[in-house]
Amino acid sequence: MKNKKWLLSAVAGIVVALGIGTAFVSSNNSSEVKGNGELEELHPLEMKKFMKEDGTGFVMYSFEESKRDVYMNEVEKALKEQGVDGKELDSNDPQYDGSKNQTDYGLTQNAETLAAYKDGELKQQVKLSDYDPSQLETELSHFIETSKELYFEE
Repeated sequence: MKNKKWLLSAVAGIVVALGIGTAFVSSNNSSEVKGNGELEELHPLEMKKFMKEDGTGFVMYSFEESKRDVYMNEVEKALKEQGVDGKELDSNDPQYDGSKNQTDYGLTQNAETLAAYKDGELKQQVKLSDYDPSQLETELSHFIETSKELYFEE
């Protein structure tokens, strides 16, 4: 009988510990944005799906093909520095329907911007062309850090 009580107590203790651990992990990850600094290029319908199903994170919307590589490079550096990933929609993608605009793919931000979204809602954006290339990485890093604090960390 004594062994049975000990076994039931041990099982109950494990169940309680697992429950507390699971609650702690899920509450800590609920709205944080993390990553390795990758900027994932999404086709228009993939972006639409992402925005509809998740819609939380950093999104770059590219319009001018001539500036895209420079902006992508600077955004990737800032994402890496801040330890988060981002998504990118390029209006020059072959699957981008020129008769539509970015809102048809779930985005409400302006062209040539990096934006922070939470649950599909635009929180803030930074216009990439507003900064000299030598200042852009610093400004983007500050934008990402501020957005993380305001919208993604509880």
